[in-house]
Amino acid sequence: MKIQIKNISKSFGNVHANKNIDLEIKSGIHALLGENGAGKSTLVKIISGQFAPDDGQILINELPIQLGSPRESINNGIGLLNQDPLDFFNLSILESFLVGINENSPYRHIKDIRKKISSLLEKYEITIDLDTKTRNLSIGERQQIELLRLLYNGAKLIILDEPTSAFSLDQKKNMFQTLRQLSEEGIIIIFVSHKLDEVFEICDSASILKYGEIVENLVQPFDSNQIFSVMFDQFERTTIDVEHKERTDSFSVNFSDKDLSPQVEISNIYNFAHGTVIGFAGLQGSGNDKFLQDFFNSDKHLSFIRINPSSNVLKNEFYYMPADRLERGLFGEMNLLEHFGLSEASKNNILNWKSIRKHVESKIDEFDIKATPESKMHELSGGNQQRVMLSLMPKEKSILLLEQPTRGLDVNSAHKVWEMILNRKNQDIAVLFSSTDIDEIWEYSDVVISVHGETIIDVSEKNILSKDSIARFVSGLV
Repeated sequence: MKIQIKNISKSFGNVHANKNIDLEIKSGIHALLGENGAGKSTLVKIISGQFAPDDGQILINELPIQLGSPRESINNGIGLLNQDPLDFFNLSILESFLVGINENSPYRHIKDIRKKISSLLEKYEITIDLDTKTRNLSIGERQQIELLRLLYNGAKLIILDEPTSAFSLDQKKNMFQTLRQLSEEGIIIIFVSHKLDEVFEICDSASILKYGEIVENLVQPFDSNQIFSVMFDQFERTTIDVEHKERTDSFSVNFSDKDLSPQVEISNIYNFAHGTVIGFAGLQGSGNDKFLQDFFNSDKHLSFIRINPSSNVLKNEFYYMPADRLERGLFGEMNLLEHFGLSEASKNNILNWKSIRKHVESKIDEFDIKATPESKMHELSGGNQQRVMLSLMPKEKSILLLEQPTRGLDVNSAHKVWEMILNRKNQDIAVLFSSTDIDEIWEYSDVVISVHGETIIDVSEKNILSKDSIARFVSGLV
């Protein structure tokens, strides 16, 4: 199979996402590299038929395909594995699989289909029960199922958009083994990633996008210094300098017994000064995200946060940012202006759209969002979606609950996100965040809560820990 991308251009209002993209891939695993907002996601959505370009054409085996049609792309053997899985939370894995399956009347042949899916699971060494509810899976496990759906439907060119952002080490190892096997079988892989170590490990060739254009095409062996110099205008990983203010007010985190590991002795109540940054560390698939959700839904859960001894935190005193941006964080079909209008509607019955637009424009500048007030959320890159969610943080003193705040972001974008978060440290009651990246936990936390499975195994101030000890805790080694 061969794909030729010729003169592809796409704009969203005044934002030029792709400009005259020319690319040809005949075989192997090809990486698309670039900062958040460089145009990678727009390009793969055009290839997969989700967007129609303003100009240009795509040829599969020398034949042009109809653009802007997902069905046309699927019929030509193109499959896209999204960063955010496309499935159904309330269905079982099998039921969710059937919704997008390339079969006529699948429920009439459900036994045969189950057998075929089970053989794919066995072939690619994925151990998941097909009757499990999708909501009980990690994002990494859901992506593994999505990859099997693409293979079941006969994909010959598979695009993976930040596929390993939510993978455990074992899942990533399994995924890479599967991708090499697929490449050897003649399937073309387009691999979109910010993780250069993964690109170096698995990819045969690469293209670097910048400001919507391809600025460099490379083949193995890759030169990391060359890639950094081309990708980033200024690549400086400097320490984020935030003036620390001693604060006398405190809050408490109260854990129920069922949330604490029986293997170790841990207190149920911890008191912290206002402004403390608490990192919930855990391996992919652990319950570290769930603790943030539970604090937000404290009326339904036994663990809770208190600002003073007598009362729990009210819902409007939390700002909760989920990891799955377009499932629970934002509305894909709503634009930026409408999101701020919705936020304002929770406070006022009458909306002043002129004032809201002015506020949106100031937030676009403040958070460096590559968008206009009319940009819809599904049109933005993951990094820009993340910045939108951060820009919606309330002005009032709050408790920030941030799930995986830098998931899928490049190094520079992740650094800027943390600048935005830490600049509120002296204003807010607390910042609680979850991460599977121990380096991120180590760099930004004042207190580390280590989660193994569904339970907390350690609560310690960072200054008495080491990174190795956190790794041992989250692995269950106590």
